Order: sequence, then structure tokens, then C-alpha cells
Amino acid sequence: MSVLVSGANGFIATHIVDNLLEAGYPVIGTVRSATKAEPLVRDFLKKYPAAKLSIEVVEDITAEGAFDGVLQNHHDVKYVLHTASPATLGLDKPLKEAYLDPALAGTLSILKSIKTRAPQVTNVVITSSFAAIYGFNKDYVTYTNEHWSPLEWEQVNNEVLAYCASKKYAEKAAWEFVEQEKPNFKLSTICPPYVFGPQLFDWMAAKKLNTSNELITKVINTPQTTDFLEKPSGIFVDVRDVAKIHKLALEKEASYGTRLFIGSQTFTGQTILNILNKNFPEKKLAVGAPEKDDPNKVLGFNIENVLESIGGYKFISLERSVVDTASQYWQMNS
Repeated sequence: MSVLVSGANGFIATHIVDNLLEAGYPVIGTVRSATKAEPLVRDFLKKYPAAKLSIEVVEDITAEGAFDGVLQNHHDVKYVLHTASPATLGLDKPLKEAYLDPALAGTLSILKSIKTRAPQVTNVVITSSFAAIYGFNKDYVTYTNEHWSPLEWEQVNNEVLAYCASKKYAEKAAWEFVEQEKPNFKLSTICPPYVFGPQLFDWMAAKKLNTSNELITKVINTPQTTDFLEKPSGIFVDVRDVAKIHKLALEKEASYGTRLFIGSQTFTGQTILNILNKNFPEKKLAVGAPEKDDPNKVLGFNIENVLESIGGYKFISLERSVVDTASQYWQMNS
């Protein structure tokens, strides 16, 4: 049985496809144009010559029935991983049109298509975000998968808030769809925080990086200073772990029907800078104020119940993730 991965050329999605192909799953990926499909197929088949991989073009994931054709062409699809969603800041559109509408319509479009065109599908996993959980609290909070962002669309007045709200609304719409429509499949959502880590294929790092990895490049380019780098700050997880947990969400029955909020460590800009200076002293980066760093004060998180549902998991460290990301970035942009 095959796995359908929407948005298969995305940062997280390429790692997901890699995990699935390595494990021997037949994969059908969707992209928004044929030009995005060609290098993907080329490099995956070079890495896995015997892989069963096909790429379908879905130009507009928000259109009603957008995924009908794909599912009608592939009756062997058993699992669906929906990763396609707006995740890049700087879109030159009204906020609702750029974020909320495509997130909602894209999520509901694929769920409706699965229910009507692919009753054989048993599991659907949607890539949500810690943005659907984060409460914008000024006080210290220990977050769990039971938290929901209090942000309402009426409060949105910038791109960051628009992105955060779109993730919350889209994930809630998915859970409501399952509750009301009672489809054959089980739903799980994955809520990663900032996702660092190398691109799957080096050539991808020569292009615009994902929003999370750009936080690392901004720290790299910080002017010389002895001030403490408080920002950026938050929870991190490596993209390779996010991909593996998408696969585990299909394979571990205890994770079905669960919000899989995952995270590895908390960090500040200074934490990242300290790692870079330790591992790349020749780069002569800003120093900041290393002695003032205490990332444990940023916020807290408890994911014990999530780890139990996937049978336990050991995450890649922040240091390894930052080093791998920076090394690839310098290699491809020197």
C-alpha cells in the first residue's frame, strides 16, 4: 500500500519522502508544478534506484476536489501525509488570502477527497505547528499537546500572527471534520516548533531557506557585539526527527487520534551563537554575552505522553542540528 505526501518538495516533506522510500514504502508525492517535480524525482531515484516513486501535479491545493484525480489514479493509497501549507513569510498578498484561506481550504479539500474518493485510506497525518499551541504568554508556561493558541483571526495584524492563526484554524478544522463527517480514516496531527536542520539535497540550501533555518543564518550574520542575543528564542526540533515521527505516526497505533507535539530543546539566539563559535572559531562571528545565556528560562514543554504513544524517541541535539545546518549553508553559499 502506498503513501500520499502532499507538498512533497517542501523542507520537511522531502525528508519524510526520504524516510518512506528508505523503508520501502511506495510514495506518491504532489507538487504545484512539473518544474518542481523533475529535480525531486531525479535525485530520489539516484539515491533509491529501486524506489516506487511518482509525482503528481496539483496546481491549487485549495480548489474543491483538488486531490480527486490523484486519489482516483492511485487506488493503492493507504496513508496520507498532508504537509502542504503556506509556511513562508513575505508573501505579497492580503493576510487572509495569503495564510488563512489556503491553510483552511487546503486541509479541508484533501480530507473531503479522501472521504469520497479513497475509502481505503486508514490513516491521515497533518503537519500542523507549535503555532497552534503557543499562547503568547508573558509568564513562563509549560506547554503540552493539550494547549491551543488563544489567537483569534480578528487579532491578526501582521504576517507572523497570520501564520500562527492559520495553523490553529486549519488544525481545528481537521479535527472538527473527523468528528462531524466520521470518515473511515484515523487522524493525527504533528505540531513541531522551530524546525532546524540541513536540506535533504545540498542544492536546496543554495536557494531561500525555510523560515526556521533563516534564524540560524541571521545569527551567523549578526554584527560584532558584546550584547546578549535574547532573540530569536523558542523550542527547536530537527527536521530529520520531524520526518521520522511522521512515519511513526502511521506505524504506531497508540498515536492514532493524537496531537503529536514534539520538541527537543529550548534556545536563544545566544545559544545558537555559542554553538557556532565553539564549532566554527575560524568564522570570527559575533560573541554576544555567552555567560548570560539560560535557554531553560524561555518556556517549558512536556511531551512525555506523546513520546509514549510513539514508543519512545531520542531527539537530535540542538548542537548537531545547528552545526549540520550551518555547514551546509556555508558550503552552498561560499
